[in-house]
Amino acid sequence: MASHKKQQLLDTALSLFVEHGIQGTATAKIAQQAGVANGTLFHHFATKKELVDNLYLLTKTELSAAMTPADPLLSLKAQVEHYWQTALEWALHHPTHLQFLRQMASDPHSSVQQQHEMMASTMGFLMALLEEGIISGELFPRPRPLLFNFCHTQYLATASLLIDCPEYATDPEFQQHAFDLFWQAIANPSNTSA
Repeated sequence: MASHKKQQLLDTALSLFVEHGIQGTATAKIAQQAGVANGTLFHHFATKKELVDNLYLLTKTELSAAMTPADPLLSLKAQVEHYWQTALEWALHHPTHLQFLRQMASDPHSSVQQQHEMMASTMGFLMALLEEGIISGELFPRPRPLLFNFCHTQYLATASLLIDCPEYATDPEFQQHAFDLFWQAIANPSNTSA
């Protein structure tokens, strides 16, 4: 029963954060909308920040789980494209979650360091793949925080565009162009295998 209420609070918070913004949503409103007492909310989450952080971790974990493992025998580009496409599929099926991720990316109370730590804990496999690409010379050796931030923001921007314009989401040529632009930005142009 307790885990049901905790999930109910997370689901309600997600809806309200997307509708009113993280800072514009009071914990009292979350508790009221979830049909629980304020004390119940604070039993599960000591602070609003803890609630936001839990929701962020849950959302990133769900996204990570949706990114089925790529065949390690594929080229680096094919593996990156696999993860790119599976992440976009997840976003198309979870537009509210994507909107929350966009809010977190621009939230003044969420640092870039926190976002990178969250990515490392939930999507270490992606960071390792990018690192492998840098070591092999297939990716341009950019500073890691810049590379990870670029990948994250490009994904959010592309997924948002596909959600806002569903006709692009069903157009394979448009989707290929989106990935090609992303790949060209991170690939090492002097490496012929990339």
